[in-house]
Amino acid sequence: MGRLQRFQLAAILGAVWWSSGALGASCSYTNFSIGFEISARQGPVAGKYLFAVSPLRCDGAGTVIYDAGTGFSDGYEMGWYSPAEIRNALRTSYLNNMKSFEGWCRLHYVGVNSRYRGTVAGVDADAFAVQATPYLRVFQNELHLPVGDQPRAYRRDALADQSTNICSRPAQSKGSQCTVANPIAPGQGCKLQTETDFGSAGSSLLDFVRYYDSKNPYHYLTAPPQPLGNRWRHNQQVSLSPPAGTDLVVMLRGDGRILHFHPKTGSASEWAGDADVVGRLSKTASGWTYKDADDALETFDSLGTRLTRALPDGRSLSFSYDAAGRLSEVTDHLDRRLRLNYDAYGRLSALTDPAGHDVHYTYDGEGSLASVSYPDLTERRYSYTQVDVGGTVEPALLTGLTDENANLYASWTYDSSALAKSSEHAGGVDRYEFTYQKDANGKITGATLTNPLTAVSQYAFQDILGSNKVTSLGHPLLSGVMRRFTYDASGNLTTASDFNGNSSSYTYDLDRNLEIQRVEASGKPEMRTISTQWHPVWRRPVKVAEPRRLSTRVYNGDTVNGSVVRCAPDDATVPGSTRQAIGVLCRMTEQATDDVTGGNGFSAGLVGLPRTWNFSYDATGQLLAADGPRTDISDLTTVTYYPADDSDPSLRGQLASVTNALGHVTQLTAYDLNGNPLTVIDANGTPSTLAYDARQRLTSRTVGSEVTTYTYDDAGQLTRITLPDGSSMHYTYDQAHRLIAIADSLGNQTRYTLDAMGNRIRDDTLDPAGQLVQLRRRRFDALGRLVQDIGARDQITAYAYDPNGNRSALTDPLNHRALLAYDALDRLIQLTDPGLGQTRYRYDGQNRLVQVTDPRNLHTTYTVDGLGNRLQQQSPDTSKTTSTHDAAGNEVTRTDAKGQVTRLVHDALNRPTRVSYHDGSQTRYLWDQDANGIGRLTRVEDYRNNQITGSVQSSYDPQGRLLNQTRSVGSVAHTVSYVWAAGRLASITLPSGRQVSYTRDGAGRISEVRLTDSAPGGSGKSRVIARDISYHPLAGVSAYIDGAGQSHHRSIDQDGRIASYTLGGQTWLLNHDLAGRITAQFDVGNAIQSITYGYDAQDRLTSANPPNTSYGYGWDASGNRISHTLGSSTRAYAIDPASNHLLSVGSVPPRIYSHDANGSIISDGTNSFAYDGKGRLAQASTAAGVTAYQYNGLGERVRKTGSTDVVYHYDPAGHLLAESTPDGRIAREYLWLDEVPLAVLQ
Repeated sequence: MGRLQRFQLAAILGAVWWSSGALGASCSYTNFSIGFEISARQGPVAGKYLFAVSPLRCDGAGTVIYDAGTGFSDGYEMGWYSPAEIRNALRTSYLNNMKSFEGWCRLHYVGVNSRYRGTVAGVDADAFAVQATPYLRVFQNELHLPVGDQPRAYRRDALADQSTNICSRPAQSKGSQCTVANPIAPGQGCKLQTETDFGSAGSSLLDFVRYYDSKNPYHYLTAPPQPLGNRWRHNQQVSLSPPAGTDLVVMLRGDGRILHFHPKTGSASEWAGDADVVGRLSKTASGWTYKDADDALETFDSLGTRLTRALPDGRSLSFSYDAAGRLSEVTDHLDRRLRLNYDAYGRLSALTDPAGHDVHYTYDGEGSLASVSYPDLTERRYSYTQVDVGGTVEPALLTGLTDENANLYASWTYDSSALAKSSEHAGGVDRYEFTYQKDANGKITGATLTNPLTAVSQYAFQDILGSNKVTSLGHPLLSGVMRRFTYDASGNLTTASDFNGNSSSYTYDLDRNLEIQRVEASGKPEMRTISTQWHPVWRRPVKVAEPRRLSTRVYNGDTVNGSVVRCAPDDATVPGSTRQAIGVLCRMTEQATDDVTGGNGFSAGLVGLPRTWNFSYDATGQLLAADGPRTDISDLTTVTYYPADDSDPSLRGQLASVTNALGHVTQLTAYDLNGNPLTVIDANGTPSTLAYDARQRLTSRTVGSEVTTYTYDDAGQLTRITLPDGSSMHYTYDQAHRLIAIADSLGNQTRYTLDAMGNRIRDDTLDPAGQLVQLRRRRFDALGRLVQDIGARDQITAYAYDPNGNRSALTDPLNHRALLAYDALDRLIQLTDPGLGQTRYRYDGQNRLVQVTDPRNLHTTYTVDGLGNRLQQQSPDTSKTTSTHDAAGNEVTRTDAKGQVTRLVHDALNRPTRVSYHDGSQTRYLWDQDANGIGRLTRVEDYRNNQITGSVQSSYDPQGRLLNQTRSVGSVAHTVSYVWAAGRLASITLPSGRQVSYTRDGAGRISEVRLTDSAPGGSGKSRVIARDISYHPLAGVSAYIDGAGQSHHRSIDQDGRIASYTLGGQTWLLNHDLAGRITAQFDVGNAIQSITYGYDAQDRLTSANPPNTSYGYGWDASGNRISHTLGSSTRAYAIDPASNHLLSVGSVPPRIYSHDANGSIISDGTNSFAYDGKGRLAQASTAAGVTAYQYNGLGERVRKTGSTDVVYHYDPAGHLLAESTPDGRIAREYLWLDEVPLAVLQ
């Protein structure tokens, strides 16, 4: 403070401080030198206030008074000083001789003589010792010198919302535009933290979210106790400070934003914020209304207390307050409530959710939030520090978060200016460090960020309307490479360039700060424009024009062609508004256009038919019906809800049923009071029962007798999933909440080693004995991008990236290198393979692939309309295929290059029901039949000339698992049956009637396979097909003993590749090169039978060398085989230069191939081939005769008729299960162990 007119203070107070007389315990006229009072009278101006001082003495009645006898009329005006200067002056001059008391706002001080032991305004001075720092908030009212009208001071007004009181006019805080780390806003230098204590399910708006901001000015040195203590707010804590003879309204938002509003020129009721503040404030006869950026309408009373909040769809919250003006209840439109209770200091002590569960809050000695205890009795704790910034203490700076596992999960530090300096998680991981650059006034102009892997990013900022906007960001690894950003005067982003220098520009409606045009990849060939028109009432688009598409939206209450559109009841209005219809979407239309780039905006020419959806709602904005775009059939979905006044509070307003376009009904029959569904009955009538813990985490799901359970640790991390058969998977985390291990119930596990950024740098897969089985290592660059994938043999696959982070190169362990290039929209446009062959890609303005050019420069093009319908495919190999679509985008016709038309029909759920081919064949798909069949494919029928040729009939259990599948080819049918136990397959009955049963281990894996000869006429005996089945940890089969007692083994190397296997009595070893390709196959018992293999740089087989001979293969740039060498003889393959068709093979005699218009081979000079309506081979005519092929509607070959006639049977996974004769006799059956062929039954 320098001089601070200390001579005046000394003159006034000298008798007190330098008196050697003893003062009594009470106030008397002879004991008059009590102390002094200092108070601010005006300000702030440039952070300083006009302070006045008055001595305190005793009058004749023994009462502490202001001593007018000194000649001061109303306290002596000391001059303009900051609170810090006053405090420093007191500290250096008087604190050793007095007891000092500091008020809420640092605008009021009381000094009491150290020897005085009486009372001052009811405060017992003798109870306080002399100390170096002032006592805080002891005198909650001024004594004789009131703080002036400016600045606004703490007043004990029961009608006022004390949460809005702050010592001086609070500066605006508009939120952080850019956050990094955990999180910190480098433009403001503040630590932010968001914590959710309650969230409701369903349509309710009830939630409770806490926000911490280290720059929040509301703390114990500046304001009375806040509901959540120092620097915390919650999302339901919103208020206004109405003007008292000034032109300023201050709005405090729950997320910590502080907004200023001033009277709008030319309006008697509207108040405007800065140009970058989107919300609109209006004065009403009864108070205020505010419409925010989400179109939510809030109402306030005349004192600034928030009363209601309503969304455009009609959902709302109302707020109730206790006698002290504190928020006591939050009630949603369904009458569900959050209740808030407070301690004696006005701080939130408990939050009670609708189910009656309590969250408790405690505070430390300085009034900072210390802990939050949840309904499951777990606790989250917070720690703080303070920083002295030039004599001004910045208190309650969040430094630590201790999670519910009692681990210090997150930590933060601050620099000498109280700016956030670092952020890290437990063990020092995820550590980010910040340094700041400032101008002469202390404003942050730049920030340097060092990430956990030591990459350094440099930010530059520009202050626009009090918000620090990022203007540039330096690439952490490339010197001089920057992203740059510019803004308009309202703070809207106007241009943005990426690290590759590609730029986009933005244009706005400045009255509402809504983007009306965006040009991406400006000046580049792929440049595209997106234009938007906005609703006049809601901040919602009514038209969006983009490349090849125009979207329009109509909302409830809009006027279209002179008529008002209504999709909700007439009385459905936004609560708190003046009869404003709820703003729900009534109709949405998408229309294809001819505008390739979007540059024509809303004048683009329309193409084809529109795709339109229509919606209707109830009075609270809940969806009642959705009518899809189909015009040929009804595709209407309807929804019902429980009444808002249902006798069961848990059901009020909740979703009751959903009925799809085919009348299938899903019901929700029970909820808990927090809105979580407890019972869901699917369209087949199967109930699922759900259970939750006290923090609303799913703990079990029961379907029938099968229960799946979920277990969490105290911090809410999923630690175990237990399946209905008792097997389980276990998950382990470190104290930084990072997954570090997964294990099954037998102890097989994979452990993850993580780097400081959380990237997995090593995976170790171990067996139950802890032996290492598989190993994978990785290396990441300083930005966390994978740069090396390292195998168990130290083989390295390397990756490189362009400045934008797109992968630009891949080099395999053999140094074969592929290059990738991208356009200005970061889409892959060129792939150069290790053989220097180039494949190029081209896209439309909606990122849809429209052309592929192969390494031989052959083009395949796709014509796609603006709705995503592929209209045409033009290929040198298949020529032209065209398609038409219905209004929902389902393909309805497909015409191939031969002019053959395929017609498709879809049901109201857009599932295929019939496909008709040009040759008269047809496939019908039947859904929803029989028990448990709704929503499932139950029958497939194949027809030719209206005669059924085959079918697949399926039935299901309540969980949707296959029970029986009956397949017919011609007039003969066979059934395969499945039995399930505790969610696992227990047995299969094969087409012959034989039964295969499975025994499982503790991890749910098959440990034994047994066959029972239960076929008609069978022996009924049971025998083991496979036993002692073992597995690689968390992987496939490693060994088993077959029914003949023979052992089978499959070993893997530490890269997870098969290293050896047994086949009959032979054991084969496989060698792999560093790129993982099999280079040799050794017969352990007979080395002369070994085989070696060779490859080119594109991983194509070039040689195979079995005993006594050799094979060679040549390839063109596109992967077509162009030569085949056997021993010393080579055959050439001629490929059509204009396509990839095989023209001839240079055998003796040569084989000449011809193709139809679709590209299918119809002759090789000797043999001829014909195809069915699906384009699949139907007949092959050779010198040996004619072979015919039949396929079913699932695409499986079900019959081959030639010299023999064989019918094929499959399981749902496509495995071949059986072969039979057309008359139904089973010739052979195949048994599988997952994906391993196990046995053939003849």
